[in-house]
Amino acid sequence: MSNVPIQVMDSTTLKAVVFELSKAIVPSRFENVQQIDSHTLQLGFRTLEELRWIEISWLAESPRIVQIPPPKRYGDKSTLAKQLKHLLVNLALVEIQQNGFERIVKFQLSSKPGQEVEKELVVELMGRHSNILLLDKSGKVITLGKKIKDTQSRLRPIGTGDIYVSPPPLKGIAPNLSESFQSWKENICLVPSTFKNSLRDTYQGISPALTLQLLSNDYNKAIKIANQSVKSIELNEWESIYKKWQEWLLAIENKDYTINFNAATDFTVWKGIKPNVKNTNICLSLGIYYSNKIIERKINSITKKLKYDLKKSKDDETRKLEEQELLIKNISEYINMQNKANSILTLKDPTKKQIIEAQRLFKEAKRKKRSKESIINRIEFHKKKISEIEYCELFLDSLMHEDNDANKNKLDSVIELKEEIEEYICIKKNSYKFKSNRKKEHFSTIKEIQSPSGLKIQIGTNNRQNELISLRKGKKGDLWFHAQETPGSHVVLKASNGLFDEKDIQLAADLASFFSRARGNKLVPIVMVPIENLQRISGSLPGTVSHRGGKVLWGEADRAEKYFHQK
Repeated sequence: MSNVPIQVMDSTTLKAVVFELSKAIVPSRFENVQQIDSHTLQLGFRTLEELRWIEISWLAESPRIVQIPPPKRYGDKSTLAKQLKHLLVNLALVEIQQNGFERIVKFQLSSKPGQEVEKELVVELMGRHSNILLLDKSGKVITLGKKIKDTQSRLRPIGTGDIYVSPPPLKGIAPNLSESFQSWKENICLVPSTFKNSLRDTYQGISPALTLQLLSNDYNKAIKIANQSVKSIELNEWESIYKKWQEWLLAIENKDYTINFNAATDFTVWKGIKPNVKNTNICLSLGIYYSNKIIERKINSITKKLKYDLKKSKDDETRKLEEQELLIKNISEYINMQNKANSILTLKDPTKKQIIEAQRLFKEAKRKKRSKESIINRIEFHKKKISEIEYCELFLDSLMHEDNDANKNKLDSVIELKEEIEEYICIKKNSYKFKSNRKKEHFSTIKEIQSPSGLKIQIGTNNRQNELISLRKGKKGDLWFHAQETPGSHVVLKASNGLFDEKDIQLAADLASFFSRARGNKLVPIVMVPIENLQRISGSLPGTVSHRGGKVLWGEADRAEKYFHQK
């Protein structure tokens, strides 16, 4: 997975969110708050109908205000969350303000609607300068997301106890629906630059995403025009862009917002094109969008690190293996030493010097023989470690190969695999904590698919899951499948739950070939074994088994992939 781009919440999106939230949660009573990480708060507001949650983040890459479904509870409350809960208790949200094209939103709270504002929650969504601050009625900062020291900003340092000062005003002209085409075009063309730079430097509220939305619904075409010099754009193109410009401003003036995920950018919130989703909650849709993107970014980050760690470990084990194999070649001459010593001692009258030489040869041969046994053990150890690393590489590859998995499930599986790799492969100093502190093992969702006869087929996505489905949860009568002599997932047909036929067995064999390192082959040999004939190999990774007997079938990965994605 490549680096995950996230569309920033610009002033247009912020206007749409503020408009929708003002209808949804104003007025409402503050009820709860929790901080899920160092830069994200979740706040619950009780309306007449229900408890509604919003998420506020000042993460530099994706600062946002969105609505979210009811979140899971976080037991460890942060200091900031505790302060907000104490300071906002019994207060009502009476207004949400956002002026012009500023990316600053103010949540105003009082004891009840119509009363004086007692607290103001200020959210600044300005890239790396994003922040959240709680002010009292005099404008003094009570608490904030991050303190800005003098060394970080000479322009606007801020901390608790300081009087809040707004950021410097926006540069450029405020877009105006009444501005004529000629004036608009002349303003943009004052400085000969690319269209995207000229538009951004001339007018307020212009984001990279909005620029593309104004140019075309096709991403490639929009990028091409955005990078053109303003001097080379044809008149008819200017007129087309101005028409979109007017539509954008009209949508803002009429508060005509609709979320659309079918445009030149990831999403739009104004009616520049016909929406592909009807009657959609903009705030909730954006909450889902950002949640998925953040999860994708986490998956990407963890995966990249795991790939690096596994490659480094594999290269290290391969180097050590090659060193031992070289040593074994150098000491294989001990037999020649023994023969030479024997030939000396079988002489009719060996001299004292020859006898000493023969003794030396025997001693050296004996040492080399002992060394050979030790080296052979080390060679086997390094081969085993390389095999274990290849299994983990396979699991990681399989997780990334499946695009139809829910992002949350995929993240859980990647984190579980990460813990397993850190515990057994790339051992960390504190890896013992995995065993000593784990009171109850938590497994990510076991991958399951229904066979043609309606039976469950379970697929392990890491070593622990392999052990779970094969050794701990497997019942007498279940059938176990695995690619022959190659790393792969355990596949278990739950034949103990009902009758099965050849189609079920063939599908399980196909799945075992798909979830193996040999998935690129047209046909893969698959071992099928009754699950009661499996035995765990002690001292190895979880899920490492030996088996008695078994039958070899042929699996087709392509056939399994089609069936798997259909289900």
